[in-house]
Amino acid sequence: MGRAYDLVIVGAGPAGSTAAYVAARLGLRVLIIDRFRFPRMKPCGGGLTQKSTLLLRGLGIDLNGMIKGECRRVAIINNAGSFVLTDNEPIISVVSRDEFDNLLLTSALEEGADYINDRIVSFSVGSDYINVIGINNTYIGKYVIAADGANSIIAKGLGNDIRRYNAIAYMSISHGNYDDLCVIDMTRIKWGYSWVFPRGDNEYDVGIGSIRWSNYKAQLIKYASEVGLNAGVVLGHPIPIRPRKVLTSRRIVLIGDAGGFADPTTGEGIFYAMYTGTLAVLALRHSSNPSEFSRNYLSLIKPLIKNLSLAYYLSLSVYGIDHLAMGRLGVSAFSMPNTRGLIKRIMSGGAWYSQVPLSLLRFSITKAPREVMKRILHGEF
Repeated sequence: MGRAYDLVIVGAGPAGSTAAYVAARLGLRVLIIDRFRFPRMKPCGGGLTQKSTLLLRGLGIDLNGMIKGECRRVAIINNAGSFVLTDNEPIISVVSRDEFDNLLLTSALEEGADYINDRIVSFSVGSDYINVIGINNTYIGKYVIAADGANSIIAKGLGNDIRRYNAIAYMSISHGNYDDLCVIDMTRIKWGYSWVFPRGDNEYDVGIGSIRWSNYKAQLIKYASEVGLNAGVVLGHPIPIRPRKVLTSRRIVLIGDAGGFADPTTGEGIFYAMYTGTLAVLALRHSSNPSEFSRNYLSLIKPLIKNLSLAYYLSLSVYGIDHLAMGRLGVSAFSMPNTRGLIKRIMSGGAWYSQVPLSLLRFSITKAPREVMKRILHGEF
């Protein structure tokens, strides 16, 4: 056993590294533990929405030329047709996850955080400290922030079913000559979408994801080929689509994928990882005991939980009613300028999902014939 820390963070992805960066800047003694050596590749589209870049700017983290591609046009394709979002500012900025994650970790280390490679297998909570037990050593902290991903050991240890409410995504860095717009194509897979994000130098981040679990590796390679690209190594990873049932315990809070914080409609996880990591540290900063830490964190993330819960039900409408049912009739809520504008505001952080049902759900329900609605309710789509 080594020194005792104010805070031990398990996981050095965007959630953990952002939390470590903020905590170290606030003067806390911080240890980050991750089983991988950085830089390492993470299966992900690497798309930063406007709200992600704004959050990074607010934290004082400079992307330092890491943007590989910028999409001022995003094409959303479903059974009803193609609908293009446009903006003067990049709607999606594309980064390479190995470089981006390494930047966040390096930023935390530069602020004074410590970093150790180890695989965490369990933990034990005492009256004054918590022991985080790895294969190589045991680490002591007053508090723990769990940022160890969708397969979180800490989340499982708190009693969560980590296999519940997970989507699955596969991605590959592909090569060829496609286009400079980002593509989100719902016609390639049920209850999800395929994507193509440009990375520059004839490189594209190509992926496929769905809330229906399956091995989509061959389907991804086929998709890349059909759009004129050559797929590279294919990597897969689960994506949580609902917040965990248990998010806090004595001296422990869950953030990022470990807490189930990702957008079930778009699959976006990077913003929610960094956001919950920041909120967890702010909650700790203003807490004098473990109970207060838990209460403060739950209070701060309550609006986010409500937002993502609405997004979960909206995702069923987007991929079910609007795409699989209404799209076959040639109509879609995406054809409405108000809907497309609202999507851009959500991606920029200017709106919450509570504003979506008025433009999307009402449109779908009022336009859907009774027979189509009956078939949806009986699971025929």
